[in-house]
Amino acid sequence: MIKPTSVPTACASPARIRPMAHALARWWPYKTITVYIIAPVTLTPAKRPGAADMQSAHIAKVIGVYPSTICRELRRGEVELLNSDKWIYYKTYSPQKAQMQADYMKTAHGPDLKIGNRRDYLAALEAYMLTGSSPEDAISKVGDDYGIRISKTTCYRYIKMRLFPSLCYKHLPQGHPKKGKGQVHRSNVAHPGHRSIERRAYTIHTRKAPFHWEIDSVVGKAEGKSESCLVMTERTTRAEIVLKVKDKTAAETVKALQRLKREIGRDWYMIFKTLTCDNGPEFADQAGIDALGVTTFYCHPQAPHERGTNEVTNKLVRRKLPKGKSMAKVTQKQATEVQHWVNHYTRPMFGGKSAADKLRAELDKLPLYNRAKVYRFFDL
Repeated sequence: MIKPTSVPTACASPARIRPMAHALARWWPYKTITVYIIAPVTLTPAKRPGAADMQSAHIAKVIGVYPSTICRELRRGEVELLNSDKWIYYKTYSPQKAQMQADYMKTAHGPDLKIGNRRDYLAALEAYMLTGSSPEDAISKVGDDYGIRISKTTCYRYIKMRLFPSLCYKHLPQGHPKKGKGQVHRSNVAHPGHRSIERRAYTIHTRKAPFHWEIDSVVGKAEGKSESCLVMTERTTRAEIVLKVKDKTAAETVKALQRLKREIGRDWYMIFKTLTCDNGPEFADQAGIDALGVTTFYCHPQAPHERGTNEVTNKLVRRKLPKGKSMAKVTQKQATEVQHWVNHYTRPMFGGKSAADKLRAELDKLPLYNRAKVYRFFDL
């Protein structure tokens, strides 16, 4: 690669010109693609002593930038001049024009941020989200202290703009904002004898009636054992119950629900009215679950959105029980701690209240036999 021996006076860059413009002043763009070394006197490529073609990629390698950066810089500083000898126009690069264009672009940055210069607010918001909280929860908590409220969309935009030095999408519980799902194929339940979700009452579907639950299994790292956790979510209050089970079998699921019924006591029938699940083998014993006094409904195959409440709440559970964690090492005490954390996690949809607050409001309306026992189980 040939290096230029001199720089013409017309292209010499003053100190105020950017390093990019100063470096590019050494080369001359000719015929849009090929770049030639220039000499103090403008010469044609054939007459220029020691001239060699310099592609944008070669210049980029010398300066230490991407080729696309060179192309944009050349377009930014392109000027058209007249050759007085031949009376023809030719194009060249002007570092002065490139600098003026860059200065103008700095002023055209759009409107100011909604938060103004409150960098302390951004720092508090970042610190809260780095602890594992969602943007909605962080906005709700920090906004009360600083008197500033931004939307979830604005928060994601600030992350994309890199206004948070140590925060990026990978630190968020759900990563990027999710796009809408496509069309889902609907079919009958996997087992003809199971009670389809299509038979579920409309009041349950619209969440007007409380104490209707959804259930799913949360599995961990495979280590030769099939231990997992049963996760139950109440559709109206989003209250959560986490039960440790030895394996993913229908018999173990029924045993876990029987233990739960004994812990709740006589108030079981008022609190657990229906149960909606998928077609997994651990929920295959419909008769065994119905025998506990709970009506079981089964979703359509490949339709997890029919248990959307349960699926969304599982993401909170996964913060404490990640997929790479072995469920064989999880005890029921630890599962109960996860249950407590999820139930007392504040939700933007409830105006900053938690699922425990909503559940207590609904339980207060019931004529419970042993209110203290129920409240103790849910840690209310």
